[in-house]
Amino acid sequence: MTDHVKPTSVVIVGAGITGLSTAIHLAEKNVEKILIIDKGRIGAGSSQRAGAISTMLMATETATRFRGRSMEILAAFDRILEEYTFHQSGCLALYSRDQYEAILRDHDMHRRAGGDFEVLGPRDIERRFPDLQISDSEVGVLDFRGGWSEPDVYIPSLTAKVRDLGVEIHEHDGLDGFVIERGRVRGVRTQRLGEVRCDAVVCTVNAWANQVLSGIGRPLPFKNFVHERFVTFPFDRPPNLPATNDQANGTYVRPTEDNRLLMGTGANNPDEFLIPRPDFNLDDLRPDPRSLAYLKEVMADRVPMFRGMEFDAHRVGLISVAMDGEPVVGPVGDLPGLYLAVNFSSGGFGHHPAAGSLLAEWIVDGQTSMDISEFSPDRFTAGARDDFLAKRMSHHEMWASTNNEIYRARPVIRRH
Repeated sequence: MTDHVKPTSVVIVGAGITGLSTAIHLAEKNVEKILIIDKGRIGAGSSQRAGAISTMLMATETATRFRGRSMEILAAFDRILEEYTFHQSGCLALYSRDQYEAILRDHDMHRRAGGDFEVLGPRDIERRFPDLQISDSEVGVLDFRGGWSEPDVYIPSLTAKVRDLGVEIHEHDGLDGFVIERGRVRGVRTQRLGEVRCDAVVCTVNAWANQVLSGIGRPLPFKNFVHERFVTFPFDRPPNLPATNDQANGTYVRPTEDNRLLMGTGANNPDEFLIPRPDFNLDDLRPDPRSLAYLKEVMADRVPMFRGMEFDAHRVGLISVAMDGEPVVGPVGDLPGLYLAVNFSSGGFGHHPAAGSLLAEWIVDGQTSMDISEFSPDRFTAGARDDFLAKRMSHHEMWASTNNEIYRARPVIRRH
């Protein structure tokens, strides 16, 4: 793009992992002034409440290549961030036979996109990971490039690196609106700083995206759902299992750095959650008792060492799912100067490194090294968006509407 001018100043709205990642990549491209603002504390939204399991194997080739970029960046962050470790010990997906038949056709695509994985039978899995118990009717796919992170370590490490690079971070300063002149975003207005002019604005607020974007007439078609994760008391040895996305049971589980198990579920099929006000805090969310009961029942069979163990910690957050199930990453075409990176479903830790890297390319270079046009904010028509936003959906209805066969097959905790 010959008419593209490299920006000297960028404001990032949202101090979660996507905003922090974008700031690092912008700084590496020598953007002179980078400012991050957040209405709360750094990482205190969904970032801190994530399960932080990352897999490369996705439903489309673009998403798989996108995740491949993220795995490379997380491995690089492992080397350059103080304290942080990317536990790239593999990510295991467990399927019922019917679910596996539905994704079998994706194997060639995954290999073409750079995936490195192995299909495992029940006894193969149990021999390799003795703390897992697998039924004869289940199949595993081990993604060797996947793994897990500890948000409570990663976020401070990422923040320290961002500050070392000269990025300015303002916490507890909410967005009041955008500065728009002649059809272009020229800055933001915040509650404490007032008007801040810049060459580009990046919105990474995820669950709050429409609290920000509706004010300029550009809401996105997505739904928010409550997401919970539970952490056990420590065991007397490290659990011998990888990060595991258990599609057969609608759960996930991984070890922690201090010999615990972290787990979560969407099988309770929560209803869409409507954010009641712009200053809503995730600390106000309440747990769903069905999640705890279901996890205790299912995990006692899946991970026998869990039997008799109790949970020590519990965090409640939100996941944001766009109408087609894909993330929203890129420039807003009819409003130059505005860029989005939101609606990562439950895959924020797998998406955010690549999102930050490619947004920095867009902003600084005017083009990207990877075609992710299918993630464009402009892919939705106004009519489809408005119809979608008018509907109320449960978590499983949302995934069924994206034609994702795996999610359609997930178990559901029946309502009483």
